[in-house]
Amino acid sequence: MKAPLIIIGMHRSGTSYLARLLEKSGIFMGVVKDHNYEAMHFLSLNQQVLWAAGGSWHQPLIPDPIYWKHPAAKALYHEHFKTNTRLQKACLRWQAPRWGWKEPRNTFTLPMWLALFPRARVLHVVREREGVVRSLMARNQLRSEPRVEALQDRAKAQRLWESYVKTGRSYKTSLGPRYHEVAYEDLMDEPASGPAYQKLAAYCQVELAPHVKQVRR
Repeated sequence: MKAPLIIIGMHRSGTSYLARLLEKSGIFMGVVKDHNYEAMHFLSLNQQVLWAAGGSWHQPLIPDPIYWKHPAAKALYHEHFKTNTRLQKACLRWQAPRWGWKEPRNTFTLPMWLALFPRARVLHVVREREGVVRSLMARNQLRSEPRVEALQDRAKAQRLWESYVKTGRSYKTSLGPRYHEVAYEDLMDEPASGPAYQKLAAYCQVELAPHVKQVRR
């Protein structure tokens, strides 16, 4: 089992775009994903831990260890690939594929995941504040998305962005070379051959697949 790549970052910061790009490049992001490209088993565990600790994605906190979930690392690994037979499990061990998952709540539950996967590498996506705030407020108007009244207050949305970015960057010192930060604006503005993409490919140890950049939201 290779160590996973864990994507962290504020909601509406380009984490979905990055997860799609990396999966096209050979880093598997999960069999069962939602419309935001989040592996459902990791999303569910993150939600449970935050709720138990009295938080949520829009009222985040770093949960104390007493609220952590303790699934077996191998069980999560096989759930990620949905390997149910002895033959499938044997093939998975033989191939040792690259894998990881994207979920903004990872920003706050990361200590739990690092305890389970101590060799994991962390990829932090950061987008400038006002772009995130505009996108959050626009999403809040969609019937297909859960509405959070507090995020209609621009100042509260700004503070939420600050909490995610500050917490994400707090891991840089302890993780050292296993932490990499990439700017959303660089991913949108640079060509695929630009330095941000070159550094991303080197950090993830993959050759990035040809891709179409998303429209800024």
